[in-house]
Amino acid sequence: MRSAKYRALLWLGACASFLCGALVTAAQELPSDGHHARTAAEQLRAVHEGAYNHGGADSGLAREIADYLKVDRGKEPAEAPQRVAQNVTPAQGQSGYVGQQTCISCHALENANWAHTTHAKVFELNPRNQLEMQGCEACHGPGSVHVQNPAEPLSIIRFSRRSQQSISDQNGMCLNCHRGGQRIFWASSAHESRDVACADCHNPMANFSLRGLQARTSVNETCFQCHKTQRAEFSRRSHMPLLEGRVDCIDCHNPHGSTTAPLLKADSVNEVCFTCHAEKRGPFLFEHAPVRDSCTNCHTPHGSNHEKLLVTARPLLCQQCHAQNNHPAQLMTRGAMANGSRPDVRLLSRACSNCHTQIHGSNHPSGAKFER
Repeated sequence: MRSAKYRALLWLGACASFLCGALVTAAQELPSDGHHARTAAEQLRAVHEGAYNHGGADSGLAREIADYLKVDRGKEPAEAPQRVAQNVTPAQGQSGYVGQQTCISCHALENANWAHTTHAKVFELNPRNQLEMQGCEACHGPGSVHVQNPAEPLSIIRFSRRSQQSISDQNGMCLNCHRGGQRIFWASSAHESRDVACADCHNPMANFSLRGLQARTSVNETCFQCHKTQRAEFSRRSHMPLLEGRVDCIDCHNPHGSTTAPLLKADSVNEVCFTCHAEKRGPFLFEHAPVRDSCTNCHTPHGSNHEKLLVTARPLLCQQCHAQNNHPAQLMTRGAMANGSRPDVRLLSRACSNCHTQIHGSNHPSGAKFER
């Protein structure tokens, strides 16, 4: 009896295989109107229900197949299209690009000012990548959310101190293109660590300067917005010829970052000074120790009320180190100065460098005292 049941199950399995092949053939040959597919499915379900009713080791599987075939597979459930739509619809708050013409429709004045800048020429005439092809949105970010709700402060990147976006987010938009090169040391630099924004020094929306899209008419005026002390130093009696237009702040400093604390364009103060004052570089047979250490030991780099940008007048400057014996201590006294109580003729309109002429260093065999 038991073997007869097995033979019946095998026969039913063979019938099921035959019907599956027939269904596949019918699906390929008949139009997909759903009627034939449902009829074949009903027949196949009847076969498995018969196998279940006869019992046997595989009756549970037959029941599962029969239950599965009871569901109408001719059409997807009603909620399926909704799930697909949710997968492709942007998440709430996510923004998409709307195109530059949409921006211009409201911001006509900004577009008129921006159209003459370097950015406009690059983005419109020769974009280098997909980001630059977006025009306004290359810098301000996708604008679809901003179009829907212009009053929302975070709907688009605003480059202003009044913007609610963080300074790092604003600068990040600029660094998408302006990364590396002069800005290789921007991270953790003096300006970056003090939350200086790119828009504090640059205005990419208008041509205020001849180059660099500066926020003011020149590099120096841009720097002077914050560095008031240095501006006053350049107005002193002896000063670097910056106000005369012969040098700029960026001749010595890299405002975008450097390996040094004062954002120098070289590894040390001396290396910066030697770019112009090459005759002081050496090497010398006899070197003056404070000169080798730093030029700022004796000179102020921006301006001074003493000659030659000195930190104080000679011979007092020299006596800060040379006051231990002989004439540095005996002759170079306050009373012996021209305005002292006992003026010494040897000090009238003179200084230590009248005799020690090679004060920065000497290559002469007799120049141990920097006299030659």
